[in-house]
Amino acid sequence: MSIDLLKKNIQQEKFLVSRLGSLIKDSSRIGDRKDSQLYKQYIESTKKQISILNDSIPWLVKAINPTKPLSLDYSLNNIKETAGVIEISHDYGDRNLKLGILKKDRGNYLRELHISEKSISNLHKKRGGETSELVSEFKKPRGYVKLANKLFGNPSSSMVDKGYFINIGESLKKGNFTLLTKSYISIMYLTTFLAGLVGIGLTVLFMFVGLSLESPYIYPIDFSSINPVLHLLKVIWFIPAVPIFTFLVLYFYPSAETASLKASLDYELPFAVIQMSAIAGADIEPSNIFRIIALSKEYPSIRNESKKLMNQINLYGYDLTTALRNIALVSPSKSWSELLTGIATTLRSGGNLDKYLSKKAESLLFEYRIKREKATKSAETFMDIYISVVIAAPMLMMLLLIMINVSNLGLNIPTLVLSAIIILIVSLINVIFLVFLHISQKKI
Repeated sequence: MSIDLLKKNIQQEKFLVSRLGSLIKDSSRIGDRKDSQLYKQYIESTKKQISILNDSIPWLVKAINPTKPLSLDYSLNNIKETAGVIEISHDYGDRNLKLGILKKDRGNYLRELHISEKSISNLHKKRGGETSELVSEFKKPRGYVKLANKLFGNPSSSMVDKGYFINIGESLKKGNFTLLTKSYISIMYLTTFLAGLVGIGLTVLFMFVGLSLESPYIYPIDFSSINPVLHLLKVIWFIPAVPIFTFLVLYFYPSAETASLKASLDYELPFAVIQMSAIAGADIEPSNIFRIIALSKEYPSIRNESKKLMNQINLYGYDLTTALRNIALVSPSKSWSELLTGIATTLRSGGNLDKYLSKKAESLLFEYRIKREKATKSAETFMDIYISVVIAAPMLMMLLLIMINVSNLGLNIPTLVLSAIIILIVSLINVIFLVFLHISQKKI
């Protein structure tokens, strides 16, 4: 056992003590008898977890030998034993914990974890409404994720520990994914492996079956009239192409989702800040501003961010300013992050929150108007391009091809076929134009 494990035990105890204080405070305001019993059960379970972790500390201290190099080789879901203490690894909310407990307390500790999970689940079911919206539920792992972790958990953990896929880990946090980095990498590996099997299947299929635009559309390959080796070279590209394409899609998906969330936050922010300013003007407790936004359905993206903030306060026991800074650090939107940091600074310095939010709303609205003007001018430019490229150019092209065909300059293409070609080209240009317009015109 290392001093690092002792540090993790102490950190978890600090977290549990903080959460215990929050639970006791919340339970004092509960009038319902059944809810009060659930809170009492949850509090007792948390106390027992603290006691079990505390009992292991003397043994962990004794196990530290300063004359020997400390071992830092810990793998996920592994159990190690030294001097009566075992190291266990388990998921706790959105975190993966490695703790040291006495061997005899292992069963009790796991039982108390189950009791805590069951208690908070029952609270969600009974309280509903505000509590179910503001407190994250303990969710069972999905079957595909469990299979991916079982097959590729160790290599994924090794890659993450070595510092690979750091950008994916950051995107998962900023994009509000409910997956650990290790789990997502395992999913990437498993899906890529399955895509490789699909690539092999497609190669085998098209080795013996051909496709045609004319009847019969599907026909068996006649190897007596073709070279089998050359035909294999034509279809073998499925084997590397399918898994590579799948891996790249999964690799860039978190960053694409994060960019989409950033655009939504920036779009909703000016209007949400106006509402926050109006709420702050009523001189209510600052955390209630985010509680009201979290319960509102007008701003879906900011609502989710506010729910994360309230979870930091209600579930993890952080004070408001610390929770604001924590959410700001993992926000994909620079504007939202600056707003949260500004609110935290204003509260810490004793400034006027209402005045700050009013000024911030004016600034964000001014930026929003500028973006709208730019978008309007860009739309006018795109309209001119569309008229030139998609309407005028195909007509001129069709007239040119018809004149070349009539003058017998080498093109003997029927007019019907020319029309079909032009329609296909126009359709393709429209699709390309719409994709480009969608990418360039983010939510503003």
